Amino acid sequence: HNGVLFPLSVVESSGTDIGPTIRYTYNKNLLMQYNSTQGNWKGFTEFGVDRARMYNVDPEDAKLRKIEQMILCNTVFSINIFVLESMYAAPSLKLSTVKQSSHTEPALLLCSAYNFYPQEIQMTWLLNGQEVTSAVTSTDILYNGNLYYQIHSYLEHRPKPGEEFSCMVEHVTLRDPLLKIWELHPPLPWSERVKIAVGTFFLAVGLTALITGFIKHKKAQAVILIKTN
Repeated sequence: HNGVLFPLSVVESSGTDIGPTIRYTYNKNLLMQYNSTQGNWKGFTEFGVDRARMYNVDPEDAKLRKIEQMILCNTVFSINIFVLESMYAAPSLKLSTVKQSSHTEPALLLCSAYNFYPQEIQMTWLLNGQEVTSAVTSTDILYNGNLYYQIHSYLEHRPKPGEEFSCMVEHVTLRDPLLKIWELHPPLPWSERVKIAVGTFFLAVGLTALITGFIKHKKAQAVILIKTN
């Protein structure tokens, strides 16, 4: 109207308050502005002050602003929820031995959770199903730099026969807690087991050939001895 432009900008705060701010400008000069939080117009020029005063007493304008706020805020909120939920990622859990126990020092176990979002997470050490709180040291939740997080927790303990240690993680992406059990003597990796099996096979073949050769040699010696006699 009368050469006045009506660009609309939506401003979202980081808290719980969210609402549109409408600015009327002309030649990049701000004439008037509507603040949805305060619920009124404010003029910045003679023209803007006059129009703001008129709009502030107009009940139809107040109704229109309410409708705009409801449509815009609900749309922005829904988009934000969709974007955040699409970023959700369940943690991957790893349990390892940093240091084996000795006669003088306890073992040091490490539980690590990687690549989870959002950052709220609960990590718990369990001994035979019961929570362990002593000798536990945990890092802060660390930002990966790629929108995801990681956390690490250490446990010092002298393992005894019959004890079962486990690390449990609870996160909003998990229907049930994620659990990893620590094994005193973890199984060898598949590649190592293959190497051992192949080595055992060739050792058995070698021993068989050696024994067979020894037996044949003894038989040959016996035949020669008989012929000589």
